[in-house]
Amino acid sequence: MKINKLSELFDINFTPIRYKEILKFFKLCTKYHSRLFDDNFFNENFSTPEKFLNFIKKFKNNIYFILLGKEEKFAGFFYLYDIKKIPNNFYDAKVTFCISRPYWGFGSYAMAKKGLRFLFEIMRVRKLTIEIVGENSYAWKLIEKLEFEYEATLKKECFKSGKAENLYIFSKFNPAI
Repeated sequence: MKINKLSELFDINFTPIRYKEILKFFKLCTKYHSRLFDDNFFNENFSTPEKFLNFIKKFKNNIYFILLGKEEKFAGFFYLYDIKKIPNNFYDAKVTFCISRPYWGFGSYAMAKKGLRFLFEIMRVRKLTIEIVGENSYAWKLIEKLEFEYEATLKKECFKSGKAENLYIFSKFNPAI
């Protein structure tokens, strides 16, 4: 998958999960699962096709695809979880972003920035939290660029490839409220 036109990066759509992108979504989740999810979550929800389909059925309203251009090329997804309704019809939520490899370092910031605007304006998120498992310098740089604030480190909280890793927590508040 290549970017054919620079304008594709600025024509980004976010759509609830659709069946035509499910295979691409599954492949992305399984390929990068150690960066996206802790081992327990992955094994419970993605280790077999049946578990994956149950995950889709259960959380389909919390998964959004990132699609580029008029042809709607699949470029990644985000998944909202631990969603809490707060007063005035706003929500606090955690998010996992995954952007397809062809867009790493070239377009990931634009996609994440538009994703944040979508979450704050359309989805009415008040506080968005991102967690990073282990040392991931690319994710740290992107989060800093997006102006998330460091909140906490939970020591040896997650397991990645059988090794205990720290969990780093960052958050950002909706600037409009």
